[in-house]
Amino acid sequence: MRIGQILIEADLISPKQLSNGLEYGKAKHIALGRVLKLLRVMEEPDIERALETQKLIRLGLSPVIGVESLKRAVKQQISLQQAIQERYKDALDNLSADNVVSKPLDVDYAAAPEKLIEKGDQLLITDQCKEAEAHYLAARAVMEKTLGRSHIDIASVLSRLGNAYMATERFDEAEECYEEVLIVKMKAFPPSHPQIAQAYESLADLYKAKGDEEQARENYLQTLDILESGLPANLGMYATILRRIAVSAQQTIDKEARPQPIGELLKAAGLLSDEQLQNALRISKQSRIPVGTVLREQKMVNELDLQSSLKSQFYIRQGVLSEMLAIDLLTRASRRGISLERLLHEAGILAQEQNKFETYREIAVELDKLVAAESSHGANHQELAPIAYQVASLYEQTGDRSQAEVYYNRALKIWGTETRGDVNAARACTALAQIYVAQGRKVEAIPLLHKALEHRQQALGSNHEETLDTLEQIAEAEIEQENAPAAFTFLRAALATREEQGQDEGKLLRAVLLLGDCYKLLGNDQMAEDHYQRAIQLAQAGFGSASLALVAVVEKLGDLYSEQKQFQSAAKQYDYGLIILKRANKLDSDSANRLQVKTSNAKASLTA
Repeated sequence: MRIGQILIEADLISPKQLSNGLEYGKAKHIALGRVLKLLRVMEEPDIERALETQKLIRLGLSPVIGVESLKRAVKQQISLQQAIQERYKDALDNLSADNVVSKPLDVDYAAAPEKLIEKGDQLLITDQCKEAEAHYLAARAVMEKTLGRSHIDIASVLSRLGNAYMATERFDEAEECYEEVLIVKMKAFPPSHPQIAQAYESLADLYKAKGDEEQARENYLQTLDILESGLPANLGMYATILRRIAVSAQQTIDKEARPQPIGELLKAAGLLSDEQLQNALRISKQSRIPVGTVLREQKMVNELDLQSSLKSQFYIRQGVLSEMLAIDLLTRASRRGISLERLLHEAGILAQEQNKFETYREIAVELDKLVAAESSHGANHQELAPIAYQVASLYEQTGDRSQAEVYYNRALKIWGTETRGDVNAARACTALAQIYVAQGRKVEAIPLLHKALEHRQQALGSNHEETLDTLEQIAEAEIEQENAPAAFTFLRAALATREEQGQDEGKLLRAVLLLGDCYKLLGNDQMAEDHYQRAIQLAQAGFGSASLALVAVVEKLGDLYSEQKQFQSAAKQYDYGLIILKRANKLDSDSANRLQVKTSNAKASLTA
């Protein structure tokens, strides 16, 4: 059982902390336990308890007993052995210790340096730091004898030796190694080379582990300065460093502090002179117009930088960025000609959930493509639409519907009225329509759905599943607007095609249910009831007797009976819905609460 899995199951670290620790450990060949201590995620005693748990599980202890005992040992601050014996007295009796016999240190000093380094890496990642150090020292001695102290290949073994010292918190020795690596690399490479950035990164990690946040920050920023000259090729490393700085800064953010005014932030970032700021403040005071508006109207600051400064204020208030870091990132974003938000996307800093990080990175990549295509004189304007559509789709995956709306609109504007039969254009129309529906802008959604239908009919044909889905979506939107005749037209076409194709009950359900809604809207209660009864049969056949789809239909039929003042029949349907929810273990859901209220009201009406 891996140590990370043990720590997660014992609730000692979060999945995000595990991911960051593994990333850091992989880069430096340091075991996870030592990484978590260096990053101040866990204290030494708790790490020792976790490592002992892993050792006992390897010897035969039940993982369930091990993890449960670890949780109690940490909570009560007692030894792991004591936690196990308090509840599982015999659990330790039959464990075998055959595989934990310590071996003497064995180094083949005659081996080639690369073999010694490879063996050292294997030892370091398994937390055998003393043995790893011996192999790295042996490799260093051979290389210095054959290559000299300043050869670039020496930097590789010095970095690893520094990592070994870091793992055992021998920070002074690690610092000597990392500084020597920087000297060697500066002699071998130009100032903007990524290898020099890596040397500064190692020093920054060392200072952070020592608790010297100021020195760590200076070296991280030095790293970013170098990497910026090689973007987008260096984007992966750039994003990693940016994320480390942000995480470090968040630990010291004063939640009560208020960010500086927009003008002061822009001035601190070097994007506005003091004279310009004073002029803007004077005009603002005289005209009673906000300073931000003055800066825009007087063109003292470009629109991109102004929007970035507004975002920086928001992120400072939210505790995403410290004010010092926000100012630095404002400068960097402006220097690169991108927005602050996009810079944060590149590093995944805006991702609150770890699984969204890669999506934010994809957004940054697609935005790069969009900017490159826009600036290319040879690019066809129509080529921008699919990229904007992809950006919108990615934003929607992160739950950011406001940005998704912006880029769906942008894609559709580029496609324009000339585009015919484009499936992506159809999907963009549908997605934007769904955003409008969620915002209550249903009237605006209907024309988009009609446009989506045109694209799909031309690209896919009238019988395609996406086309039929769009017919039903239009009908549903028309019903919302109480336009039953228009809804009938689309529903009959969709249902007829599905029946001709011999589609299963689940595929027929939506059209039949919506037809019931149409008849109800028109006041034809008998036809509405007939269609709801058919929908119940389709839901049972297509989704089973414990499905939420069945509950939805049963509730509609109950509502119809209730409006007809057939309260006994209505109560019967609502009770049936509750029985279905009980089968599905959903009695604590909103649907169950709603049905219980409706049942009570129907039964009360019977006795009124």
